[in-house]
Parts: sequence; C-alpha cells; structure tokens
Amino acid sequence: MSPIEQTSAPIPNKTSVQSRDVEKSLEEQPLVKVRAERFIRLLENGSLYTDRFIQRFLPSDLNPFSQLGAIANTCLIIALISGVALLVWYSPSVHQAHASMEAIKNSSWIGQWVRSLHRYSSDACMFMVLLHAGRLFLQRRFTGSRWLAWTTGILLLALLWFLGWTGYWLVWDTRAQHVATGSARFIDSLPLFVEPLSRSFLTNDSVHSLLFFLVFFSHMLLPLVMGIALWMHLMRVNRARLLTGRAMTYWIVGSLVVISTLLPATSSSQAEMTAKATEFTMDWWYLWPIVLTDRLNGGMLWGIFLFGSLVTLTLPWWMVKRRMKPEQKAQVETSRCIGCTHCASDCPFNAITMVARDDGKPFPSLSFVNPDLCVGCGICVGACDSQAINLPWLNSRDERREIDAWVDAQVLNGQKPFLAFICRESAKGPGLFQLKSETLELPGYRVRTVPCAGWVSAVLIERALERGVEGILIIGCSEGDPVSREGGKWLKMRLEGTREPKLDLRKADPARIRFIKYDRTRRAEMIEEAEAFRQQRQRGPNAKVPKKIQAIAFAVALTCVLSGIMFALSDFSYRTSNASEPQLVVSFNHRGDVMQERTLTQEERDKLLPHMRAQVSISREKTPVHLRITVNGNIVWDQAYAPGGLSKDGPSVATVRLPVRPGAHAVKVQIADTADATLWTHEWEQEVVFEEKWDRVLLFNTRSGFSLH
Repeated sequence: MSPIEQTSAPIPNKTSVQSRDVEKSLEEQPLVKVRAERFIRLLENGSLYTDRFIQRFLPSDLNPFSQLGAIANTCLIIALISGVALLVWYSPSVHQAHASMEAIKNSSWIGQWVRSLHRYSSDACMFMVLLHAGRLFLQRRFTGSRWLAWTTGILLLALLWFLGWTGYWLVWDTRAQHVATGSARFIDSLPLFVEPLSRSFLTNDSVHSLLFFLVFFSHMLLPLVMGIALWMHLMRVNRARLLTGRAMTYWIVGSLVVISTLLPATSSSQAEMTAKATEFTMDWWYLWPIVLTDRLNGGMLWGIFLFGSLVTLTLPWWMVKRRMKPEQKAQVETSRCIGCTHCASDCPFNAITMVARDDGKPFPSLSFVNPDLCVGCGICVGACDSQAINLPWLNSRDERREIDAWVDAQVLNGQKPFLAFICRESAKGPGLFQLKSETLELPGYRVRTVPCAGWVSAVLIERALERGVEGILIIGCSEGDPVSREGGKWLKMRLEGTREPKLDLRKADPARIRFIKYDRTRRAEMIEEAEAFRQQRQRGPNAKVPKKIQAIAFAVALTCVLSGIMFALSDFSYRTSNASEPQLVVSFNHRGDVMQERTLTQEERDKLLPHMRAQVSISREKTPVHLRITVNGNIVWDQAYAPGGLSKDGPSVATVRLPVRPGAHAVKVQIADTADATLWTHEWEQEVVFEEKWDRVLLFNTRSGFSLH
C-alpha cells in the first residue's frame, strides 16, 4: 500500500474502503505502543479538554497546565529562599524548635508570613510536580530515550517528598511526632543499629538532640542533591523550560503572597511522646505516609516501598508493548549533508550532534543522529533543505515523488488537488478518520499522517505548489505542551520566514498554505477549517483572543480553584489509629551475664588445633534477659529476650506495650539477667495512675536503673 492515501471528491461506494485505508496507514507507522493505550488516551482527552477550556480565556503562555514543570521549579525556588529566610527565627534544637515556631506566630508578623510562604510554596511545588508527572504519563512521554527523564523525575519526586517529610519533623509538634515514630518503624526493619531507633521516641527525654540535628542537616543538604537530579532530568531536553516567564512568575508569587497573608500556616501542639493523639490536621501533600506508618509494621512498609519503587521506576520498560527500532529512527545520508546545523539546532531532544567529516566534501561538519536519544518525531526532516536526513519509513524524497505523480494525474483529469499533512497526535484515537453521512470527513484531500507537523519542510511545500497543488493544509497539535515539543513552533516560524530553512515566497504563495493547530478533541472545528480552506473561504483564527478583563477574571478564578485544592490538602483532618485507652510501655536495653564456662570433653579437645586445646570453654555469648510484668497481682507478660549480635554477645532489647484501663494500678516489673531465670536481679514496684490518651513508660537502664515517665 502506498504510504500516502488519496481522498479526492467523495465517492459513496468507496468511502468505507478509503476510511479503512487511512486508518491502516496510521496503524502501519512505527508507533510506540503502550499497555492500555486506549484507556490512557481517553484519560488524556480530559487534559486536552481542560487546555481547550483554559485557552478560551488565557493565551497559551499563561496556561499553567502547559508549563507545570517550570511552575514547580519556580515554587521550589520560592520555598528555598523563604526557607533560608526562616532560619532568622528558627532554632534547630529539639528542645526549642516548637517554641521558636510559636514565638514567630505570636511576636513576628513578617516571620509568620515567611513561614506561611515556605509552607504553601512547598505544597504548590508538590501539587505541580504530581500534575506534571500525570500529564507526561497520559502523553506516554516515558518511552524510548525518555526513560532517563522519567526515572530521574520519579527520583526528584521522592527527594521532594523527603524534603517535606524532614521539614515537618523539624517543627517538633504532634505531626512531627508521628513523622519520627513512623520513620523509626520503617528504619528498624533493617539491621542498622544495635538499639532500635524507635526507643529514642518513647519519652521526651529519650529524644536525641544529635538525631534532630542530623534531620536538620539533611533538610539543608537535600536541595543540592535535587539540583543534580534536576540537571540529569533535563540533560536530554534541548531548550528546556526551566522556569516560568515573567508574567507567570509574577502571578505565582502574587498568589502565594495572598494565600500566605490570608491563611497563615500554623503548628499543632508540641510533641509529647507519651501522649496518644487521636485526631489532628496535617499536610497531606507530604504527610500522607503517616496513614501507613501508623498502621503497618516495618516489613509491610518496606514491601509497599519496594513494590511502588519497582513499578514506577521500571514503567518505561514494562508499560511498553512495542518499541521503535533503531533502524526506524532518523538517519543521515552523508553524501547530501551540507553541515548547515539546522537539524541539530531544531532537535528538541539533543539527539543530533555535528561531527567533523572526512569524506572530502567541502563542508566542515556532518550530522550524526544518536539512535538512543532519537524519538522519531521527524522535526529534523523539516529542518533539512537538502533532504539529507530522513525517517526510513517516511522518506521525504519518496513522498515528493509520489505527490508529484498524484498531482500530475489530478491536473490531467482537470481536478484541483489539495494536500493535508496531519500530526498523528491530532489524528490518533477516537478522532479524525471516521465515517460521517457516508463520506470521508476530509473529502477532496490527499491525506498523510506525519509524526509531527515539524516534519513538513519548506522545500516540500514549495515543490508541491510549483507542481500544481491548489492548497496545502497542515494540522498540528494545539498550543500548550505537545508531545514533540517544538515541531509546530518551528514550522510556523519557517512559514513566516523567521527561521531557517524558511519558505521562499517567490516559489510559494502563503495564501495557498494553511497551518492550523487542533487537538483530537476538536474534530468538528478541524473539519470545518479544512473544508473552508478547500473552498477558498477565509475562516477566523483558531481561538478568539479574550478580552483583558475576561482574561484577568478567569485567571483569578483559576488561581482560586488551584489554591483552594492546595490549601484543602495542606491542612486536612486525620484520624490516627490510636485508641484512647492508655498503655503501659516497658522497655530495656540490657546485657545478660556471660555464659558459664564448662570443661571440654576429650573428644571436643581433639577436634581443636594443639595450641587451642584449653581445659575449659571460653564464651562471649550472653545469657537471655528475662522480663516479667505483673499488674494488680496478675502476670501479664513473661518472656525471655535473646542477646543481639552475630556472636550473641550484644545486649537484649525489648519494648512491650500493654493496654490497661484508666485509673490506679499496682505494677511490678522484674528482670533476670543470669543463667538462673528465676533469680530476679532487678525489680521495680509502684502504684501507677493511668489516664486516657496517655501512655506511662517505664525505662530500664543498666547504669541508672528504672525510670517512670
């Protein structure tokens, strides 16, 4: 089948055949296929409708959904600046952190405003990053060479979350208490420490100042790591939009200033390690894992973490059903390359470099395409006047010859030939090529779907018009954040004569060329525009330019909606898994006695080397530590704990939690650390009063003995 499909004047009895042929032409292109693609495209239509609605009121450069990554970076910079400024008032000490935050609220309006700005810019950053990741997923922009951007993006998302997680730890309020205990539960599953980290958070006195400072230091250092990850995230993107433009930046800063002024950020009550909070508000953008850490053990937490990491990081591989082969990507015919550098300059993904040539041609350099970076968008084809670079499955010279033959036949028959080049993102899915009233939806056009509108070169347009084509219609992706990024932009500039290789107006009449931008959700408008062009009728612009008052009003409304979502999740209620019933918590870190020596048998001595044949065995192994807890005369706990260490020569560690009823109870705790488990070497007995929503913690230390908290 010919790679170009003809659809001249509608012939009713051939309509269905032609429609199937055009669909088949689209399907035979070497497209990347992902799992559940129809469903994903259906979801993507939602984002297209959103863009379409927003662009009725705002220009594309002020559409926040077309620059989510840049907005996230801008918010991150605001958060970093406000965070540094917050150090003027903040004291990084476990004993003074909460008090310093409360002092800001009570005595410094500027400090409170800076704190609020820090909070809301961080939340906005996370909000925008999640939207950015979701949009790229729906656009399937994680396949092929984009795997690096996806995996580093997931890493950046994890670092951003951890930055917020540690930030809330530093406030040392009730939220921080749950952050700390949840982190300890997660870490304690790994054999990293002799003493479980969770023992550091049993009482206020047991919290280590050094650990708190380590968290503070990590919070300060993480932005540097994020900077490296961001560089890796964008290293394969040419002309990446790192930050927002001036107008959008002013709008972001203004929005954050307003919300920080009207809705000051606050802390919850100071952390009390023996208190059992049943409900509090928290920032769900960063603290949602508390829902899991409060309810699951360390093993399950690690299982969820590893499974989630595996699924998201390997998504560019397991999600893809069909990949583009290296031989299907852009290739250079060296004999035709003149070293103009246009292809390397226009490539959105840094896939083309100019290398020194040694073939004797009178040009200093030669284009080289890295197939590992090429995504097959074809923008380089449109940038090459000499047609030296091409996609093997869509060769521009072959296309030109077929167009010439078709035009000659049409002119010979007395017909007016029209060409239509349609970006496959505009044509794919439940979109353009469907039957309607027994006619093709683009009657009278010879249709060719191309990977990107940027594939269409100025020289192809010029030669087609010189050959006798009546008009050329090019349909590209709508304004915003298209899959191939800059193809439509470069084509528009070439047609306007502002970018090389530009259209030669001596060979091409601009009135016979129509470049329009529509996504696949605007099928009716696309068809109307195509028919108007074929009938040589002038139609209005794609989108009406909104009035300034309307644009400002809509921008304010959109800002309120997005800010409302951000704020709602930044201070939303959370009900913990804690019961109001008090608990008795007993914990110790204690070494048992060394195992008793015994006389070796002759057989045991014979197995040893001569210089190691002692009469008695010498062991480093410690005896288990036995714990018994009695409440109101009833034994409620009786268990021995083995020593730690590979040689079983470390301390025995235990933390026991026993629910008790509110009121006074006689509590007796006994510890045995010798081989005779009935010989209680340490005892403690006292009447303890228990209150609802409070735990009583009894710690045993080898040096200081028992202490009740």
